[in-house]
Amino acid sequence: MRFNLFINAVCCAALAGMSACCVMNKLDNSPHTIILKPDGTGTPVTIAITKGPDWSQRMQAGPFVFNILPQIVIWTETMDGRLLKTLYITGADYKKFNHAGKGKKGAAFYAECFPVWAGRMKSAGQSLPSKEAPYTDAVTSATPMSSFSVRSIVPSDTAPYSIFCEINKSGDVNETYTKENNDWVGQPSLIYRVTTAPGGPKGPLKMELAGHGGRLRDNPAIYPDVSGFTTALRQVEAIVVNFE
Repeated sequence: MRFNLFINAVCCAALAGMSACCVMNKLDNSPHTIILKPDGTGTPVTIAITKGPDWSQRMQAGPFVFNILPQIVIWTETMDGRLLKTLYITGADYKKFNHAGKGKKGAAFYAECFPVWAGRMKSAGQSLPSKEAPYTDAVTSATPMSSFSVRSIVPSDTAPYSIFCEINKSGDVNETYTKENNDWVGQPSLIYRVTTAPGGPKGPLKMELAGHGGRLRDNPAIYPDVSGFTTALRQVEAIVVNFE
């Protein structure tokens, strides 16, 4: 009898241990390419994002473990800050990416996650993605699990323009940016930028860190001081733009 009780206890403990390690979205470290098919013509471009050591962050909810991945948007704009085109954004079709905050907040999720891009969109009179107005496969996909490349089209204009990448990971808090002072966002979005040379696109070009998008209460802008950032700075190792 005691032996059977012992065996049952061991089995229950083993099952509990297995449940505690149940990872719902396992990471795939294989790099891959997302080929978008936007409308219009222009210069083909590949934007390669190499993940850093803090690309993902584990969160446990009861017996389940989730890998929290960064949200990413890439766009082009003129030298005076006018939006030209959104090239790529994660999870904007409301099918390929499940995010509790996105489902609850709708378009407000993107305004808080990507304040700089959202501000450019508002100035251009364009709508943010929502469940009622999702984006198409021409600009969106699920957040990749590892390093990846995006293939799209950029303007063929010979005048210089900028390519921006805004990155934000939910709940990435630290001592400076806590849940109390920046709610679900934690460390604000980081903005990377590169500008093409006069006479047309040249490459490859490496994006450089331009600043961050501010806390939820701040006016949308690029704030250059990133002294309070920690893990967010290690989400990506490099972002390189190659023109074909």
